[in-house]
Amino acid sequence: MHIHPTISLWQREEDGSYKAELDGFTLTVSWRPESKDERRGFLWKAEGPEGKVLEAPEISEEIEIAMGSAEQAVRIAFHAEPAPAG
Repeated sequence: MHIHPTISLWQREEDGSYKAELDGFTLTVSWRPESKDERRGFLWKAEGPEGKVLEAPEISEEIEIAMGSAEQAVRIAFHAEPAPAG
């Protein structure tokens, strides 16, 4: 199953990252270049009220998957929505 973003207003920031808002949370997707110890790809972070933070457990090769994963993580962790079947 492929995860895709549902928020249409992801905005590109000056530093090259992308941000969106979801139910009071700021979602950020940023690029990590390849290094000798880590592969390249996209990482996401969700920061919300009362210092709640979620971060990508692994790197994504596609930005759309990182965006969709951030959205899904907020919905599941903080809004008790069930994970999609698949």
